[in-house]
Amino acid sequence: MTTLRFKKFNIEAYKPGKSSIKRLKRIIKLSANESALGVSPKVKKVISNKNVNFFRYPDGKSKELRNQISKKFKCDKEKIICGAGSDEVIQMLCQLFLKSKDEVIVPQFSFFDV
Repeated sequence: MTTLRFKKFNIEAYKPGKSSIKRLKRIIKLSANESALGVSPKVKKVISNKNVNFFRYPDGKSKELRNQISKKFKCDKEKIICGAGSDEVIQMLCQLFLKSKDEVIVPQFSFFDV
């Protein structure tokens, strides 16, 4: 297995809901995937109508999710990648395609949390 090594940058860690904009009390950071609209009514309905177990870890292979995506979009479930956010999917792709001596250029300001 290839182990990726990233150069560390001195970037302030993300703090949810925090912003340096003065005089504004409610700031929504769209670049941090925070929603101005809140939870979707469909999600609220599913959560209230189902016996959802939020205290359990989800299936690491996302079998049910991949099955549902496959049915909806009529594609092969074996070709669907699911991850815990874009960072994990990008990491999986890097591990799949990069070799141990390959170099990767990462911009100074990006979404990698290293």
